[in-house]
Amino acid sequence: MAESKWIGDLSGDVPMESAARRVLELRLGAVSERLPAAVFHAADDIEYVHQLRVSTRRAGAAVRIFAECLPSKSYSTIRKTLRKIRRAAGAARDWDVFLEAMGERANTADAKQQSGLDFLLGFGQGQRVVAQHHLDDLVQVQLEFDQTVKDTLESLDGGRKGSAPLRRSAAPLLAQLFRDLEEAASQDLQPYEHLHQVRILGKQLRYAMEIFAACFAPAFRDEIYPEIVAMQEILGLANDSYVAHGRLSDLKQRLQKMHPKLWPRYRPGIDATIRFHQRRLPEQRRRFVRWLAKWKKARADNLLESLVN
Repeated sequence: MAESKWIGDLSGDVPMESAARRVLELRLGAVSERLPAAVFHAADDIEYVHQLRVSTRRAGAAVRIFAECLPSKSYSTIRKTLRKIRRAAGAARDWDVFLEAMGERANTADAKQQSGLDFLLGFGQGQRVVAQHHLDDLVQVQLEFDQTVKDTLESLDGGRKGSAPLRRSAAPLLAQLFRDLEEAASQDLQPYEHLHQVRILGKQLRYAMEIFAACFAPAFRDEIYPEIVAMQEILGLANDSYVAHGRLSDLKQRLQKMHPKLWPRYRPGIDATIRFHQRRLPEQRRRFVRWLAKWKKARADNLLESLVN
């Protein structure tokens, strides 16, 4: 199963429960399919873990959207398992991103910074090994997860007679997500927690848009969706810098305290990396503010009704 962000054979006329079965079959199936590669072959390609993480997010969005169609026990079990997989994959992915960034810096940094960057590469690799152990533990939950998914999909066979079409839920749900995003973005974004909340809501919106795209005219997919992707990329860089800055600052304090004689050797590389992330986070915040002004001017949520197929 090669998962696509778009559900190609879906339309707005499909009854809600039938749509639920189709979407969940694809989204949950992608998680099951990608888990073994992330566990057993992560060293071959870092994309395996990245793909697993994204699959869990898409699956989580589908479960939330079709919650009313699911048996309560299945809903609870699937959400809990997806959360466990997502967190394990997320921890591993974060260190993959860290190592990739450190490798790029090491290739271009001056000689004075190399010792510190080499230290960070070694430190990051050690943390990545630990994160892989948590991924390895997921093998134990996959069989139970697969059976729960199978039972859940069987419970959705045929759907209920008179079930409302998918398009009836599309515009109201997405309009609410648009409003939630703008409301969160209207807060003071200097505290990172507020910016992070915007990022979470942006993800929910993006993955919901992928499910409901079949209910709207092409402009929805071709014009509105790319704007949400652009926002995610901005906030993703902000998040990477926030996480990296916190980790590096903590590491710096430990090194200064525990290895004061070694610290001068590592200081140039570590301090330069900390300064980079100190600059990049506010830069991305400013980029997001500019994006938001453009977004509000377009009023994409008001376009939904006119774009319904």
